[in-house]
Amino acid sequence: MTLGQPQERTRAAGECRQCRATCDKLIEPAGCLAIGCRFLYTYEDAITGGRFMGCVNKVFGGEINVDLFLLAEAGRGSYGGIKMTGRPLPQCQFTVERAYEGDGPEYECINRSFFDMAHEHSESIRAFDLRNALT
Repeated sequence: MTLGQPQERTRAAGECRQCRATCDKLIEPAGCLAIGCRFLYTYEDAITGGRFMGCVNKVFGGEINVDLFLLAEAGRGSYGGIKMTGRPLPQCQFTVERAYEGDGPEYECINRSFFDMAHEHSESIRAFDLRNALT
């Protein structure tokens, strides 16, 4: 890379930047626990004694403090979502969050497939989608 040139940012699997709404996919760790995902790991830090969990496939990149996660789930009812950083697996439960709301065509979604699960995986289930069929 030559000095003075801006470094190009690689778009993550969970991002859509095709309109001004700027959408991100969020993985719900509670969903990973609920389905007993075999790719969810936990470990105990020998130095601090803290327990952490994460995704072996790095569908979400961060590691979550298990005690704080359980406290949030018990108190508010939901820990919430973590930004998707890798390719989701067919069983991954996610939501889409829009960063900006606005009026006009520049805020209208032009990438409707972003809200769908990945269909290219061999274990993917193609859901019946009524979004465009109902009038």
